[in-house]
Amino acid sequence: MLRTTLRQIEVFVATAQKGNVTQAANALGMTQSAASMALAEFENQLGTRLFDRIGKRLVLNEDGRTMYPQAVEMIGRAHDLEGVFSKAGRPVDLRLAASSTIGNYLLPQLIGRFRQQRPGSRFELEVGNTRLVMQRVLHFEVDVGFVEGPCMDADIDALFWRTDELAICVRPDSPLAQPGAATVEALREAEWILRERGSGTREVVEQLLTSQLGDIRLAMELGGTEAIKRAVESGIGISCLPRIALAGAIERGNLVMLDTPFLKLTRSFHILLHKQKHRTEGLESLLAFCQAA
Repeated sequence: MLRTTLRQIEVFVATAQKGNVTQAANALGMTQSAASMALAEFENQLGTRLFDRIGKRLVLNEDGRTMYPQAVEMIGRAHDLEGVFSKAGRPVDLRLAASSTIGNYLLPQLIGRFRQQRPGSRFELEVGNTRLVMQRVLHFEVDVGFVEGPCMDADIDALFWRTDELAICVRPDSPLAQPGAATVEALREAEWILRERGSGTREVVEQLLTSQLGDIRLAMELGGTEAIKRAVESGIGISCLPRIALAGAIERGNLVMLDTPFLKLTRSFHILLHKQKHRTEGLESLLAFCQAA
């Protein structure tokens, strides 16, 4: 006879995600004492401790990390079971992580359109660099990740999503903005402003530029696309950024895109899913919506 309850498993998962029992209890609408009791009973039934205490935080130990993916999948399947007879198009509740370009310029619009089809749907979106998104997916801290850089981790399924175009941008009064001035030699000698290391844009841009221009002169590294645009506008250097991120600055006349037909400046966006992640109906519907958009 089974002694473990779904509530105990839910408390375990929430504690792993929040880092302490009090926040887990708040997230589940329970009292702190009830959540502590459920977690203690769960550990007693398993005959092992699942967390290490580091200061005021509870961190999964080896046994807890082994249990966590199965517990997350079980809670996901339980939510699906509860919704078997729900009406079609019911609201979804998903956690997303996305690298900068996707999170700032693509996903907000897509989420808005998706919510028109499924009113009441709730999303948590964390925006960071590709490395951070991969870590969130690997540790089951989000349901799905969206990145603009490569992902070769054996525990992650990287699904091709769409192609993105990049462009080299300068100030309108830059000598490089003159017709015919943007030669390979001129670009090689220019001062470049790039994203920080660990960014998908930085990794792809650096690979594209060095493979076609050779070594370039790096003047500055910045942690976001908007900061880079401001730096280019101020005349510090030039950069290579997603076209979608440059649209507003181009329309306002703050930046211009160079005509560089001799360079191939495209990359691929990917959707990341942990291989052990259970794909709920809501998650599958979001993936299908994004692929069709």
